[in-house]
Amino acid sequence: MTWKKTDYPGVYVRDLQNQKYGIGKDYNISIRFQFAGKNYQEVVGRASKDVSPKKAFLLLSELKANQKTGTPPFTLQEKRIRELERQETVKADRGLEEKVSLTFSNLFEKHYLPQQKQDKKQSWKDEECLYNNHIKSVIGDKRLIDIAPIHLERIKSNMGKSELSPRYVSYALSVIRQAFNFATNRDLFTGSNPTKKVKKPVSDNRRMRFLTHEEAQRLLDEIRIHSVLTYRITLISLQCGLRFGEITALTWQDLNFHDDTILIRNPKNGRTRVAFMTGAVKAMFLEMEPGKAGDFVFQNAKDNGRIYDISGTFKRVVNKIGLNDSVVDSRLKVVFHTCRHSFASWLVADGADLFTVRELMGHKSIAMTERYSHLSPDTLRKAVKSMETAIQPKQGADVVQLVK
Repeated sequence: MTWKKTDYPGVYVRDLQNQKYGIGKDYNISIRFQFAGKNYQEVVGRASKDVSPKKAFLLLSELKANQKTGTPPFTLQEKRIRELERQETVKADRGLEEKVSLTFSNLFEKHYLPQQKQDKKQSWKDEECLYNNHIKSVIGDKRLIDIAPIHLERIKSNMGKSELSPRYVSYALSVIRQAFNFATNRDLFTGSNPTKKVKKPVSDNRRMRFLTHEEAQRLLDEIRIHSVLTYRITLISLQCGLRFGEITALTWQDLNFHDDTILIRNPKNGRTRVAFMTGAVKAMFLEMEPGKAGDFVFQNAKDNGRIYDISGTFKRVVNKIGLNDSVVDSRLKVVFHTCRHSFASWLVADGADLFTVRELMGHKSIAMTERYSHLSPDTLRKAVKSMETAIQPKQGADVVQLVK
């Protein structure tokens, strides 16, 4: 089909075959003109897109007027490019305005927390609690660009006055830091993270308590009476040193009864490791009805999915047998993590070197393992006694020599 003249000079139309518009055919509309000694024909659009010969003529008249005044754009293509650039500028300005006006509450509630609910499964509840109780009142309505270290110091001070632990205060600062990093990584914020200039409160939060073998057996015997599931989970932590999350993440394919090993995949430190079954743990696994390779070894009763919280049975039994009686310092209280802590302490007490303990515990650094070395005073005392015994003959020989 050829372009046909219209009643408007320089405006042409061409039918589009097999394409209807109303009761007739759809058609394209173009304009023809000269610029800088060259002939141009540019398609303006089609009738079905609300383009008419009259609109095309007005556009052509605008381009010709620009040519006379020397003010671009001079062609339809140039005009379209300039419009796209304008739209991009408006979009960028709007995005910058949103970044500048973004408050911490908007960031946390609309962006950060929804993502945490997908990624963290359970710990997002703790972060939401910190936000609602301690963070929101101080910086919730402030724009990210206005939040300064002094505001975070105020949060620290308020939490300190409430006699909250330094560790909990540090957790609050970590949540704020993670929220700012989240905003930066998603191009919602371009400033600096104010938490970089705020010191976390210093505290010794190392758990000092570990169970004796007798206490551990009493705990296991009593738990078994009330919950076989909790008993099994506790036994693995005590005798294999696994974290609660590592235990509940186990699938049947992770258990190797030929080598008596347990594969710990994607643990807290990100480095896959192998744990070793004791005879009691292996017997416990063998008495269970195995599932498919990818099934969780320990499942919740609701949907056979993963378990995320230790049963209240553990705490009730601990209280029943008096393991926390008269204990005030939280570091001395028996909690589920005490089981893993006891495993490491027993290893150290039995003479295992810290590098071995580190591998079995899955620690990132030896510094994390060194915290257990102080939990075996008898072993340290024996080491000093051994040194004393070793040097006594030499000291005696020196005395004899001096007498001579």
